Amino acid sequence: MKSLMVVLTAAAILVFVVLVLLSRQPRRTYLLFMLYALPLIDFKITPWQWGSLTVFDGISYVMLFWRYKDFLSIYKPNRFYFGGFCTLILLLLLGSLTSSFITNSLLTLLSVFPVFIYARLLMVECIYDKQFINKMINGLKFACLLSMAFLAVQMVIGLQFRLYPELNQNTLDSNGIRFPSFFHDSQKFAQFLAMLSFLFLVNNKNFKRPQMKNILLFLSVVVAIFLTGGRSAFLGLSAGVFFLLLFAGAQYKKYIIAGCLAGGIVIAFFSQSLIMFNRNDDFNNSFDFRATIWREAYGIYEDHPFLGIGIGNYKDYVSRYAQDQYLVLENEIVFLDQPENGYLKILTEFGGPAFLVVFALIIGSMVGAFRAWLKKQTDGRVLLLIAPILSWLVSFISLYSITDRRNLIVLVCLSTFLIYLSNRSKIVHEEHADAAYGEPV
Repeated sequence: MKSLMVVLTAAAILVFVVLVLLSRQPRRTYLLFMLYALPLIDFKITPWQWGSLTVFDGISYVMLFWRYKDFLSIYKPNRFYFGGFCTLILLLLLGSLTSSFITNSLLTLLSVFPVFIYARLLMVECIYDKQFINKMINGLKFACLLSMAFLAVQMVIGLQFRLYPELNQNTLDSNGIRFPSFFHDSQKFAQFLAMLSFLFLVNNKNFKRPQMKNILLFLSVVVAIFLTGGRSAFLGLSAGVFFLLLFAGAQYKKYIIAGCLAGGIVIAFFSQSLIMFNRNDDFNNSFDFRATIWREAYGIYEDHPFLGIGIGNYKDYVSRYAQDQYLVLENEIVFLDQPENGYLKILTEFGGPAFLVVFALIIGSMVGAFRAWLKKQTDGRVLLLIAPILSWLVSFISLYSITDRRNLIVLVCLSTFLIYLSNRSKIVHEEHADAAYGEPV
C-alpha cells in the first residue's frame, strides 16, 4: 500500500509537470489541477523531519517562483488581507523562534505559505477572467462527486479499497463502518462533504432559484454525511442550512423547510440504521473526554498567551510538559497532536494575536461579502458561499481538520470567492484607473 502511495504521488507530480509545460495558461492549470487531482494533493513529498510537505505545498512553491509577477501588485480592496498575511507570518515566525522546538516549528511554517500562494493566484485569475469562478465551483463539485463515488465502492467491497495503508480508528465502530472515502479520517471527510454540499445549490442560470437537480444533489451529499457518522459535520451543516433559512430567497426557504421535514421523518424512522445516530461511543462520555482536554489546552495557552508554543509543536509540547494528554491505542501510549478542538489548537500554537488574525481573515471575508449583499453590490451566490464556511466554523469546535490539504483548499477557495465577489467592482474600477494612467496592473 505504501508503494502505491509513492507511485500515485510521483504520477500526480509528473502529470502536473506535463500539463503545465503544455499549457498556455499555467496559472489556471495549477488552480484547476489541485481540484481535479484532489485525492492526491495531501500525499507527503518530504518526511516529518523536513516539515511533512505535501504535493500541494511542493507544486505551490514551484508556482511562486514561476509566476512571481503575479505577486508584485496589490489591489486596494485586498490590502487588509495582505496586511493580515504579513502580520500572521511575523507572529508565527516570532512564536517559532521563542518556542522549545524551534527547528520543528520553522519547518512547519513552510506549510503556511502555499495557502496564500494558492489564494493569491486564484484571486488574480478570477480578476483576469470573471467566469473562472464558475470553473472552480465545477471543479469543487467534481471533487465532491468523486469522493462519493469512492465511498460507494467502499460500501460494496469494504475498506480494503482505500488510499492509505492505515485508516484512523474512528472508521470502525461496533455498529458499522464510518466511511472515509479517499480520506484517512471519516470525520474530516464528513466536514469536506458538509462544506461542498452547499455548492450544489448554486444555479448559475438563476441565483435566486435552485433547480430540482440542485436539490437532489445536495440531498445526496447529506446522505453521504450520514454514512460517515460525523456528528460535528452534521451540526455544521445544520448551522449553514439555518443561515440560508434566515437570509436566502423564498424559493430556497421553501425547499429547505420541505427538506428538513423529510429529513426529520427519515431520522425518526431509520435512525437505528444510520451510523451517525447509532455510534458505540456515548455522547456524554465523548464530551466529558473532550472537555478535560480543552481545559488542559486552555491552560497551555494561558502559559503562552502572546506567541503560543510554536506552530506544529503541540504533540512535542504535550509529550514533554503535559503528559496527561494521551490515548492508549493497541497497548501503546500515543500523545495527542491536537486538543480535539480546532480553535484551541490554533490558540495554543499561534498565541492570541495570531489567532485573532487568522479568524479576522476568514470571518472578514464572510462579513465583507454579506455586507456587499445587503447593499446589493453582489449577487446571492455569496450566501451559498458563506453557509459552508459557517458550517466549517461550527464543526471546527470538535475537529481540527485543516492539517488535511483537501479541506484547507476548500476553505481557501470559498474565502477567496467571497473576497472577489464582494470587491470585484472596486477592483475593476482600480484596474481601469491604473490602465488609464499607464501603470502596471
